Amino acid sequence: VQGLVDKLHTQKGITITQKTLPGANHFFSNDADLLLQECADYLDRRLAGELSDPRPKRLR
Repeated sequence: VQGLVDKLHTQKGITITQKTLPGANHFFSNDADLLLQECADYLDRRLAGELSDPRPKRLR
């Protein structure tokens, strides 16, 4: 996962927000509540304007 995040960070015009949940498995079977809380926190921050909007890509 970290390799993909590192690769995406090098791309221009996109914003990456990533957080790792320790001990989470593929289905988040033991961490569903934590996953939902992290998603809700991200959306709240995004909608409040705390996370910058990525610049729109120009189509050629």
